[in-house]
Amino acid sequence: MLRRRVLILCYHFPPTPSVGSVRAGGLAKYLPEAGWQPTVVTPRAAGRRRDLTGVVETGDRDMAVSVKRWLGLRPDVALKDSISGEAPPIRERRLRSRLIEIAKSLVAYPDSNRGWITIAQRAAFHVLREQRFDALITTSPPPSVHVAGCRVATASRLPWVADLRDLWSNDRNTQTPPWRRRLDHRLERATLRSASALTTVSWPFAEILRDMYPRIGVRPILNGFDPEEVGLAKALTSNFTLTHTGRFYQGLLDPEPLFVALANLAGAGLLPRERIRLRFFVRHEPWVAALARRHGVEDILELIPWGPREVALRAQQESQVLVLLHWGGPTEAGIYTGKVFEYLAARRPILMIGGGPGVLHDLLAETGAGAHVTDQEALERQLLAWWREFSERGYVAWRGRDELIEGYSHRRMAREFAAVLEEVCAGR
Repeated sequence: MLRRRVLILCYHFPPTPSVGSVRAGGLAKYLPEAGWQPTVVTPRAAGRRRDLTGVVETGDRDMAVSVKRWLGLRPDVALKDSISGEAPPIRERRLRSRLIEIAKSLVAYPDSNRGWITIAQRAAFHVLREQRFDALITTSPPPSVHVAGCRVATASRLPWVADLRDLWSNDRNTQTPPWRRRLDHRLERATLRSASALTTVSWPFAEILRDMYPRIGVRPILNGFDPEEVGLAKALTSNFTLTHTGRFYQGLLDPEPLFVALANLAGAGLLPRERIRLRFFVRHEPWVAALARRHGVEDILELIPWGPREVALRAQQESQVLVLLHWGGPTEAGIYTGKVFEYLAARRPILMIGGGPGVLHDLLAETGAGAHVTDQEALERQLLAWWREFSERGYVAWRGRDELIEGYSHRRMAREFAAVLEEVCAGR
């Protein structure tokens, strides 16, 4: 097959431990099957093979890393997590987070990775001098990637697809003040209005972008899982094991209801403590351990430091139940977490805690992949039902619809991106 060539600018790329790197990695891996040969421009990362074809590594200037080093903090840990301590009062946590966001608003524009804009531009122009390309993709966050991509697309006149895994000026996670949001909105419109097409990760996000950019085609393309990353576990755990992989956000993704439920059930003699194992993969969240101690479940909790991605995937696939914590709130109704697709691929029952109606609730209902509980009583009832099944069978049965789950793979994602690329190259 004669392949067209696409240049991809992304800040996060495997093996960088970020959910954003999963989407970019899946694109690079499966676009060739859909007729597109990618070349990726991305910052250098520890652990990445140096002989990879199609990957151009660059230097980096991360403002956040510089600030954390100057403060004597770990450069790989979020600033708010580094200073939060084990369990400060909720009001104090909010005040600290607010002060951090204000400080970032003053110096990190459009984000703390702004130093990579010029670096990415130069690397992209170097690649463009050596090879011919048919299109350009940029994927964010951080939004700085799109600023670099806009300059590259303008100079090269390549059709440009801007992919937003999170919204930019309407980002649900930011606590930036209104004046900064207005600046972000102005820069976003000035940047993205020259894109040939926009893609994003959900239908609600696509509707927001269509309202903002009515003259630009917007396509929702869901994240997915790598079909070659299944079957890593040889057997299920012998204990009633619940596993959570991925980041925690203090005050937002809160495991406290789960701790309370397990403490209540164990205290009532309905769950034997010696058969329960709760595994959390953590980056730097000492407050999680403190919270477990407060509720008396520290003996069943295992905190596992982040490591190779394969370790987390194997843990998912061998667990009896997978824990998915929902952010909650109306702004989260349109958010698919990247983790949920890995969970689907693991073919293990998913326990989603918190939140309300939205795309995640619909996904679990459509695929039959798990249960969504929104109150303490329902959470305890579901845990007890799964424990009883486990005690009778020796495992919790998987009841998902495999034929539907196959549609959430990176192969499907890459095909949909390829269709957008074909359209922008045809001028539609």
